[in-house]
Amino acid sequence: MLIKNVVLSVFLIFSLGACMEPTYDSGKLKVIEVTDHDFKINGESAVTVIVGHANVAEYSFSLRKSDLKKGTLLQSVSDSNPNVRADGTFFSEYYVQSKDHDTRASIEIVEMDPVEKVARIAVGAKLVNLKNEDYKELEITILELTGQNLEHLLSKVKM
Repeated sequence: MLIKNVVLSVFLIFSLGACMEPTYDSGKLKVIEVTDHDFKINGESAVTVIVGHANVAEYSFSLRKSDLKKGTLLQSVSDSNPNVRADGTFFSEYYVQSKDHDTRASIEIVEMDPVEKVARIAVGAKLVNLKNEDYKELEITILELTGQNLEHLLSKVKM
C-alpha cells in the first residue's frame, strides 16, 4: 500500500510539472542585444539595437551615438535619412528600407537616465523584402534597455 502511494505521488508530481507554462514571454518584443563593436554611420560612431521575440532577432535599428539624447526623433521614409537604419530577418528572408518602396523607420529616445540605469526607446518600421516585395511592419513599440545592453548603448556617449 505504501509503495502504491509513493508511486502515485511521484506520478502526480511529474504530471503537474509537465503542465507548467514556460517562464519566458514569447509574445513580447524585447531587446535581444545592443552591439558593442565600433562602426560608423556618416563618419560618426554608431550603435545597433537588435529586437525580437523569444530571443530570436527580428529587427535591427542603427543610429549615431551623437543622437542618443532624450527627445531625439529620427525618421526615415523610403530610406530618406542616412542617419537611421533599420532592417529585419524573418525565416532567413531579409527585409530593408528602400528608396523605391513604401518603407519607413523611426527611432525616438524616450528616456535616457544613466543614474537610474535605464533607457527607453520607441522604434517602428515598415520594411520590404526586395526579392518578392513582401512587407513586414512593426508598430511603434517602446523598449527598455538595462544592464549590459544599456552599457553598450551608452559606451563613449557624451551625455
